[in-house]
Amino acid sequence: MSEQQPSGLSRFVAEMRRRHVVRFALGYAAAAFVVLQLADPVFPAFGLGENALRILVIVLALGFPPAAVVAWIFDITTEGIKRTEGGAAGSVIPRLALLVVTVGVVSGLGVWLTAAGVFAPASDLADGGIALREPLAEYDPSAPIRSIAVLPLNDFSPDGSQEYFVAGMHEELIAKLSQLPELRVVSRTSVMQYTDTRKSAPQIGRELGVDALIEGSVNRSGDQVRITLQIIHAPSDSHIQTLQFDREVGNALALQTEIAHAVAREIDSEHEEELFERTGMNAEPAAQEAYLRGKHEYDRGTPEGYRMAFEYFSDALENDPDFAPAMAGLAGARFLVGMEDGEMDPGELETARSEAAEALAMDLQSIEAREVFSYIERSIPLVIPGISASASATTEANTVRMVMIPGTSDSIRIDLANFDDAWVSAVTGLGQRIEDQVRRRLMLGDGDDGQQQALAARRLMGSGRFTEARRVLENVVVASPHVRQAWEMLTRAEVSEGNVSGAVDVVSRWQRSGATGAPGEQEVVRLREAVRQDGAHGYWHWTLDRLETAQDEGRAVAHVEFAAAYAGARNHDAALEHLMMALELGERGLLTLRWDPVWDDLRSDDLFKELVRQTRSLRLPPTLPGRGGRGGRGGGGNGG
Repeated sequence: MSEQQPSGLSRFVAEMRRRHVVRFALGYAAAAFVVLQLADPVFPAFGLGENALRILVIVLALGFPPAAVVAWIFDITTEGIKRTEGGAAGSVIPRLALLVVTVGVVSGLGVWLTAAGVFAPASDLADGGIALREPLAEYDPSAPIRSIAVLPLNDFSPDGSQEYFVAGMHEELIAKLSQLPELRVVSRTSVMQYTDTRKSAPQIGRELGVDALIEGSVNRSGDQVRITLQIIHAPSDSHIQTLQFDREVGNALALQTEIAHAVAREIDSEHEEELFERTGMNAEPAAQEAYLRGKHEYDRGTPEGYRMAFEYFSDALENDPDFAPAMAGLAGARFLVGMEDGEMDPGELETARSEAAEALAMDLQSIEAREVFSYIERSIPLVIPGISASASATTEANTVRMVMIPGTSDSIRIDLANFDDAWVSAVTGLGQRIEDQVRRRLMLGDGDDGQQQALAARRLMGSGRFTEARRVLENVVVASPHVRQAWEMLTRAEVSEGNVSGAVDVVSRWQRSGATGAPGEQEVVRLREAVRQDGAHGYWHWTLDRLETAQDEGRAVAHVEFAAAYAGARNHDAALEHLMMALELGERGLLTLRWDPVWDDLRSDDLFKELVRQTRSLRLPPTLPGRGGRGGRGGGGNGG
């Protein structure tokens, strides 16, 4: 009986052992494991993130096949590296051919992975793994910066205990820069998602729709602080300027203003120094410290946070009884604790309202005081039905304003008596918490037909908080598809976030809902074609046609809506003409000038900048109580 011959697989395995390929494979795997273990802690120390580690894994994997072929052909001996003896053919040509083919296949695979975007930063990949990264734009130093986002600052203090100070610096920097008429500054709530982010500057710039980013750090030890800021041109990922401040913290609010001035000068060489000037920057240092700690606790948005904030604001007032922002914080914390406890105590509500009025009397220019008083007054009938706002909240004085716009021959008479400030959203941290809590309470109520939620979303959009507005509006259009303004605002929110395809989808859903006022099927077809041909500009041309049709049918259309459509369609002269008419009528939509990206191409225009200056005061009309104000201790507040 003949002896059974070994199978081809058995012979192949035996040959691999003879050529020490198995030993090499085990050694290669062990070495790769060690390299990856070392790279995990070392890469971040050199600024190399998740993307670099992923590239290393892929390179090690691609490197194995050629290395295994080399191990098949050659062997390491005590006499050096020699060609492995034996095999069917003694010629070197087949072996080299095997090596060339292996290297070629691996190289082709590497090229394919590169084209598919596998080597792109993780933040630039879509869910399917295909790269979304676009080629970097070129940086033109002469081009104006029209929009900017201040990313959360890092706390590099030795003990890491300065989070409250860093958060206060971040909030105030946003607030101060928001006062520049030529600049759109992304809201603080929108940028907080980028805390500790690994996303690249170009991607963050695309997501927020801004020209520039500010990132930086705060290092405080005792009374000494070093603040370092970098201004980056987002589309090109180009460094514009680094600013460093080494100061004593004595007057934190004045320091914040100084830094905002320096950043503003880098952005706009014609920056007006008096723009940020505020009364009352001389509050006692201990009061400022307690106030900043109180704001940080307040911003946690928890019952315990509000109670801690109340204590800190009380401490601030003990150190400086005339510090208006601290008094506003005290009123806001008291109001929010009452809401968190369940049923509002009318006595506590009246105390909070009195404290808010007292804060406003201390400093009529304090935006915190104005917002806290306004939102407590506005919320009283909502949280306790049957109780009306205080009669002291209105006055007949100063309801007409005369405005002279440079370049125009006649002054403009603005009647503010009937201006509806319920459309306005809060921009300070103190005001936002009250607004958000009241909105959540209303959404949990019975019988809400969507109108109140739509109004809340409009307020959010009015201060540039488009992502939050979109979440609210999605709930409205699902639960109450008959609310036309919710569909319109949801479409605008998508466009404002740079998602024009999302806007088309919203309009399509609106059409399929069959709700009254929904666009017809042919209108949706025209919108798709317009966007296909001209992107976002096509959307605005389509919107302009709808507005003109509505006006022809006798429906009232605000001049601000026409102005936005013309601005988006690149007809800037017509946009400015409608904005002038909107100012004369005191239209509340003017409050979008600071926040809506549709106006970005107009921000360097002198007439537009003057319009922004004039409409800033419309954010809270002169219908708030005051006893002349003491003027000396306010300030430190966010820009209105």
